Amino acid sequence: MSEDVISLISLGLFLALALVAWLHQLNKLNDQDDYSVVYCSQLPGLMQMSDGPVRATLLRQSGNLYRELGEFDAASSALDEVLKSLNRAKIDSVMVRENNENLLEIWRAFRNHKGRAEGKKLGGATIKKV
Repeated sequence: MSEDVISLISLGLFLALALVAWLHQLNKLNDQDDYSVVYCSQLPGLMQMSDGPVRATLLRQSGNLYRELGEFDAASSALDEVLKSLNRAKIDSVMVRENNENLLEIWRAFRNHKGRAEGKKLGGATIKKV
């Protein structure tokens, strides 16, 4: 086989795998009993964090620090600020990696893969008890 044919087959396989991964996340988002991928508007009702001082941090898609939001008196106030940032970044659904009374960790559910600075875009957030 020529290199062109191998390249086309490889590209086709990559696109098929990307489509399967995207459909998997979309099915999780639409499943009413699965809270691992949710719309941002559902987060206030799902958050299990108890009251008390918390620290909120925004993270890049690469996992590095995007911006430190600071300390808040209540977890709901911190979540409001996180949701504002997600809204500005046009992120409407997130994966919930951790949700307990000490930590809420969320990540962007779908990456758009547009542009060269993909790893520098807002990717997720954490809210931790202080």
